[in-house]
Amino acid sequence: MKGVRSNAESNVDRRVNRRVFLASCGTIAVGTTTGCLSGDSNNGAASGGTRSDTETVLEFRTDDGILSSPTISDGTIYIGSTDSSVYAINADTGNEQWSFETDGQVYSSPQVVDQTVYIGSGLGRDPDDTNLYAINTTDGTERWQFETGDRVKSSPTVANGTVYVTSRDGYLYAIDAESGTEEWATSVGSTSEASPVINGESVFVGSFDNSLYAVDTSTGTVQWTFQTGELVRSSATVSGDTVYVGSSDSTLYAIDHQTGDEQWQFSAEDTEFGIQSSPTVSDGTVYVGSYDSKLYAVDTETGSQTWEFATGDTIISSPTVAGDTVYVGSQDNNLYAVDRESGTQTGSVATDAEVFSSPTVVDGTVYFGSGDGTLYGVSADENVSSQGSRVAHRTLGHHNQ
Repeated sequence: MKGVRSNAESNVDRRVNRRVFLASCGTIAVGTTTGCLSGDSNNGAASGGTRSDTETVLEFRTDDGILSSPTISDGTIYIGSTDSSVYAINADTGNEQWSFETDGQVYSSPQVVDQTVYIGSGLGRDPDDTNLYAINTTDGTERWQFETGDRVKSSPTVANGTVYVTSRDGYLYAIDAESGTEEWATSVGSTSEASPVINGESVFVGSFDNSLYAVDTSTGTVQWTFQTGELVRSSATVSGDTVYVGSSDSTLYAIDHQTGDEQWQFSAEDTEFGIQSSPTVSDGTVYVGSYDSKLYAVDTETGSQTWEFATGDTIISSPTVAGDTVYVGSQDNNLYAVDRESGTQTGSVATDAEVFSSPTVVDGTVYFGSGDGTLYGVSADENVSSQGSRVAHRTLGHHNQ
């Protein structure tokens, strides 16, 4: 049964007051376990580590895995869990402010605009929930829900009073943010799990029909399509005049945002599911993870590789840049901190399950979820916040700092 669950209704003390320090190469101070091993300037490699108990961590436990990525707005962390709930957590104390129950597992990441949390629901094979929800940030009550034809794994994007979201029913929806009424719906050819990104009068979204679509934000008219060699689960990002998106054909594409013409392509190692991580652009470099277990830094102008960093397993998490560091999760159960210039590891946090969630950094704290059901808050050495195109477009977690 969906709705608000108060703290009194929960039998679990979700806040963990433990203080733990990650003894790393010096960039992250954090969480439950540690490690650091630097590689050469072009080919970093992940490390293991040991435990230590001396510094700050925030841990908030849910009742199932966290695939959703955190959004931090006005001192509150918002995140979904596969326990079928959306949580609001005080960023200073780690206390639950409220939780909202849906009828399905929450894979989608929240977007927070004008005191409203927008988030989709539904993950498993059975479409137990096919809704996009609008939730009051103050008390967790439902403002409205919008029903699609299948699960909503996409994370919504809000612009100019309209919410844009895709569904596994194969449609991109435009919904009035205030009332929850449909403005238009456009077919994107097949299932879509990608999160829309807005640039000017265009909304860009990938599809399982192997294409990236550019759609008019006002009318829903398709402006152009760009064909890749496999399905596009990656969410696009835009920087300048270029759209960047990954494909399951193991390729990162740079595409002219107005014409849909290819500018360049970069090939990762060939794997079955290719690039499903969503790229971010910062200061002339695009960063993206791949199923080949590597994080790549690629020059935005030429498409040439600057460096690569190898983790121990697949990367589906989308990287974020904060200060001099790139943060990204891996299916090897770790969050990694990597020097943005050299590609060498500067720290890591070990969790008890895969890190699918994409990190968000706010005021020197790195927030991310794990498949172990825990939201982690990890202190960085620098008092920095996430920057770059992904957070600027509020894709897969964002902040309002």
